Amino acid sequence: MKRYAVREIFLTLQGEGTHTGTRALFLRFTGCNVWSGNEEDRERDTAKGCCAAWCDTEFRGTSGPRGGKYTAEELAAVAREVWAAEGSGTVVCTGGEPSLQLDDELVDALHRARFSVHVETNGSRALPHSVDWVCLSPKPPMAVVSQRFDEVKVIFPAGIDPLAFEHLAPQRFIQPLDGLDRRQAAARCVDFVMQHPHWKLSTQTHKDLGLP
Repeated sequence: MKRYAVREIFLTLQGEGTHTGTRALFLRFTGCNVWSGNEEDRERDTAKGCCAAWCDTEFRGTSGPRGGKYTAEELAAVAREVWAAEGSGTVVCTGGEPSLQLDDELVDALHRARFSVHVETNGSRALPHSVDWVCLSPKPPMAVVSQRFDEVKVIFPAGIDPLAFEHLAPQRFIQPLDGLDRRQAAARCVDFVMQHPHWKLSTQTHKDLGLP
């Protein structure tokens, strides 16, 4: 029986993109196909994807809150318990890179548990067709596989040309690169949107609010 390696599960507000401000349960999978997660590998792994140079997410192991190895039904049950509210909910599958583990079996189990399944992906691997929302955050030179995307979110400035990806999704967001020069990055993002009004600005509002 397949088990999914999960770094952490937590309830918060979605802080980015189309669904900013909505209640969401984040399911962070272990593992990534760009960066190993080891500091000494950053320079090496930027040859696969630019995010290796600046990623600050801990996606290794299963020691985070509610982390562990679960079957699909066990994971859906934990998600329902953490959601702790009646009615339908939203699960955001993230990582690392969630497409390394997410499959139809898990999506179906989450659907039966009355969750809408959102995915945040670098787009390098095919996703189950039954997911409800796909956010593409491209990490060149990692190639993007042709499939359905509902929104594209480009980190800027991070060596990525947003215009190269604008045809992939109807909703387009540009988001400041987090770090010491975030204010400068935000100013450049604002300037970009002013020049390209079919794009929108996304900020990490969860960080501004002190949320996970």
